[in-house]
Amino acid sequence: MKRLIAVCLLSLLLLGCLPTPTEEAVVNKAEGRLEAAISETTPVPAYATEEVALETSGPQLGTEPQAKPQGTLRTALGAPERCTDSVENKVYGGTLTVTIDAEVEVPDVSAVPVYSVRVKEFPPEERERIVRLLLGDGPYYEYNSELKQQRSELRTIERTKKKLDDLNNRIYGEDYDYEGHLYAVEYNLNRYLENYASLPEPGPMQPWTGSFSDVKTAVSDADNRYLAIGQAAIYFRDEDGNDAHAFGGHSPATAEEKEAAAAAEALFAEITGDTFRTVNVTPITEGGDRDVTIERFHLSPELFPIEEYEISLARAEAGIPCYRYETYHGSDTALQAAGVSQDYDEPVLPEYAEALVKDGRVVALNWYNAIEIGGTENENVALLPFDEVLDIFKKQVFRSIYLDYAENGKPESRDCMVITRICLSYMKVKKKDAPDERYLLPVWDFMGYTYNPDYPRSDADLIGTKSWFLYQSLLTVNAIDGSVIDRDAGY
Repeated sequence: MKRLIAVCLLSLLLLGCLPTPTEEAVVNKAEGRLEAAISETTPVPAYATEEVALETSGPQLGTEPQAKPQGTLRTALGAPERCTDSVENKVYGGTLTVTIDAEVEVPDVSAVPVYSVRVKEFPPEERERIVRLLLGDGPYYEYNSELKQQRSELRTIERTKKKLDDLNNRIYGEDYDYEGHLYAVEYNLNRYLENYASLPEPGPMQPWTGSFSDVKTAVSDADNRYLAIGQAAIYFRDEDGNDAHAFGGHSPATAEEKEAAAAAEALFAEITGDTFRTVNVTPITEGGDRDVTIERFHLSPELFPIEEYEISLARAEAGIPCYRYETYHGSDTALQAAGVSQDYDEPVLPEYAEALVKDGRVVALNWYNAIEIGGTENENVALLPFDEVLDIFKKQVFRSIYLDYAENGKPESRDCMVITRICLSYMKVKKKDAPDERYLLPVWDFMGYTYNPDYPRSDADLIGTKSWFLYQSLLTVNAIDGSVIDRDAGY
């Protein structure tokens, strides 16, 4: 992974020049300018939403002249629907060519508040409410791991029998290795049957002896559905211990996907009282990824219907999403070139919420690193114009990305970066002199992928690369003061 060892934040003064290996590494947290901008007492006037802007544009016949409405947020920032540009420069380890051909995502909102947020806590009464919501009114039991293991093994056996039936009831071409696949499926089935036979008989469910006031509330119902509530986390599993781990996927497209997403959003609304919206839907089957499974084993699609959907959700405070992006970059190649290692505070962990939906019902969910709003720091903070943010990106990207060929003893090389998405959203950022609080403030993320033109990839590999980078932020820029934020460190 091409990423820096150390993490820092640069002032805008450093953006104008490209670092050299001998340049002194500098750590700068914008010297209080961010706090000053956020605490400005006079908020920016409200923006018009796109709907209001359309309704109020043009002359209104038969009415008195109206005051011209405030433009939309996109208009005020001068952000285009699509951005195209290119730039090339030297980086540590070679040459980087950056091509921008990206949709520019700007939320359609009337204001961009800045919030103070803190770690979510679940008092006893809220724990009890959530337990009753997910597990019913009781009685409650201790989790039975032996029962879970037995049921999980039975489901594995059922899935393997489906594959075996499919293999024995289809006609294959001459190039298909029927005997090889048949041997593999039969071998696995026998192994699963042996494992199942060796499992101990599950004991009876035992009454729950915990308390809603415990540091961690861990409880099950009569069907062995497991629920754990800790500080800033909820962990819920159906009877088989299925996990919700949505990654990849796409926005809901089909009616079934939209229905699954609505079920997940509705449950999170009941649990949190906040607004979470679906970011991605990943259709899955019991046998794993549907398309890969069918293509690899030449299976019948009718035997592997889409039964479950993994839903990835994001907080949408004031209509602005708070995405959970991975980070691909550091902050300054001067640190890497100088071999500097710096100690920093504990990273700011992003909030994320995921659910597993089957037959229109949420059967598993995760809500980790949960936060709650502590107060509003600014009702509508002023943001930098888009062209300034873009200029910062085009300068800073050559400090934040380095090529590892040189450090591996290889000749200097060249890489290409393609920016396909530029997004304005919220991020949880460290708050100066307040270790228990964070800002929730607007940032610009530049998303895309990288590749080496000297080593061309197949179409399949390139598609995989684009998919992997889909949730990688190549650079994150504070939309208020233009400072570069490292998503791992949170400042």
